[in-house]
Amino acid sequence: MTKTIISLIAACLLAVGALAADTTPVLQFRLIAEKPGADSEQMTQVTENRDHTVTNVFNVEKTVLLDEAALKSASVRTDARGHPVIDITFSETGTVQFATVTRRNIGRQLGIVINGTLYSAPYIRSTLSGGKAVISGSFSKAEAQDLAKRINSAITK
Repeated sequence: MTKTIISLIAACLLAVGALAADTTPVLQFRLIAEKPGADSEQMTQVTENRDHTVTNVFNVEKTVLLDEAALKSASVRTDARGHPVIDITFSETGTVQFATVTRRNIGRQLGIVINGTLYSAPYIRSTLSGGKAVISGSFSKAEAQDLAKRINSAITK
């Protein structure tokens, strides 16, 4: 009887592990929709800006354009104006995918979703085909470091 229970528990653990392996990627790049629709979902982005909190609600398209497999790394540096920015480096395949996404969507926002939470929604300003991108905005150095850490954690999962 004990062997049967242990075997049953082991089978359940293997099944849960298999299901976990098939879950959605923890890092997703998805376009921001211009208006609500069946192909989008509302997500709230909360940003702490020095002395106040900014809350924005976006309609995020459900289609995943890139996931963590497209990235190699994320790191924080300071730009020429002294603001923190996040440098993203893409994998070989991710470089091609990201170039296509940016070429087709100049002027639109690209949502960065980690574990179902919208962390950033930068505008696509040009085609980015060199395997690197920079996320800039009005975030603090701590927020930039947190986002880079979350991206890197998703890449290594």
